[in-house]
Amino acid sequence: MKRWLPLFLVFLVGCTGPDPAMEAALDLRTHCLSAEQVSFTAEIRADYITQIEEFTLECTAGADGGMTFRVREPEEIADIRGTVRDTEGTVEFDDTVLAFPLMAEGKLSPLSGPWVVLKAIRSGCILAAGREGELVHVTIDDSYADNALTVDLWLEEGQVEEAEIAWEGRRVLSMTFDDFSA
Repeated sequence: MKRWLPLFLVFLVGCTGPDPAMEAALDLRTHCLSAEQVSFTAEIRADYITQIEEFTLECTAGADGGMTFRVREPEEIADIRGTVRDTEGTVEFDDTVLAFPLMAEGKLSPLSGPWVVLKAIRSGCILAAGREGELVHVTIDDSYADNALTVDLWLEEGQVEEAEIAWEGRRVLSMTFDDFSA
């Protein structure tokens, strides 16, 4: 009987099936990688410790990895547009200057936050996935660097609802997404 126990345990573990939370994370990755375009609205909250900056962006990302955005709120900077691609970014404006201090030792700005989230979904290392009530919580390392950003996502029915970006254990950006479409 003892020699059948290990074989029985292998079959028992195999019967549990795939992890639904991890499957949701991988499905999201597949959709974002195969989509011609990913679009969403992101309400962003940047925590600089001494001040909080909040604004809303309309974002569209192409299959090439680049992302364009348009500021919706606050009204004072509405309609400013820009692009983010790897290490480059541009911002277009008329009479308003849009400047945010860099975060996480220059790895992140509030305007690049949605791009970092999408980049992590597409190519980051999925560290964990599990259920939190009705939502699926996914944690992704954005790179394999020693000082990587950590991206936490909360999914509902396969769509990104919320995200947080942390660096060295501290949340620096939090986002709420609307109309996430991949």
